[in-house]
Amino acid sequence: DGHDAAGRINRNRMSQKPRAVQDLAESPSLSILKNGPDGFRGRKLGILTTDGVDARLIAGLRAAVEAEGGVVEIVAPKIGGVTDSAGDHIPAGQKIDGGPSVLYDAVAVLTSGEGGALLSKEPAARDFVSDAFAHCKFIGYVSDAMPIFMKAGMADDMDDGCFDLGRVDVETFVSMLDELRHWKREPDLQAV
Repeated sequence: DGHDAAGRINRNRMSQKPRAVQDLAESPSLSILKNGPDGFRGRKLGILTTDGVDARLIAGLRAAVEAEGGVVEIVAPKIGGVTDSAGDHIPAGQKIDGGPSVLYDAVAVLTSGEGGALLSKEPAARDFVSDAFAHCKFIGYVSDAMPIFMKAGMADDMDDGCFDLGRVDVETFVSMLDELRHWKREPDLQAV
């Protein structure tokens, strides 16, 4: 009978003494950190943006990422996209409440002054920046986006993995993306 055989197997297992835990030697070839990708090729930058975004800045950032073989996806307040400072329409790949920063390898927050103030009232926008920070992602931003960071409680926590793209050129920011994560941030994020 199959039930009787199963019962004997279970009783035998229960009567065996547990084996001691074996610590295995570290395997450098299995380390994700030591064997990460070479550069940002094939990776994705999520740009959270609003109407009135600086047309030259967003175009320059897109060009720099694509020159490295990366992909840019626009995250906007509305699925229809945004209109930049030159009056051109930029289609959105994601709406803010459906495109969290976890979908991206790095993020940028490029807003107008009015757009930054508006998004600071949006929980999904605050989560976008705080989650990116907590996941040790590189973050590019403009000063008009600071209300979002302030409402997310991050204004005082910005570190050298966060780049003010009004002060740092996009090529410098994009060159840092090759590292994929700003791991120096991680010890400051761990409470236990």
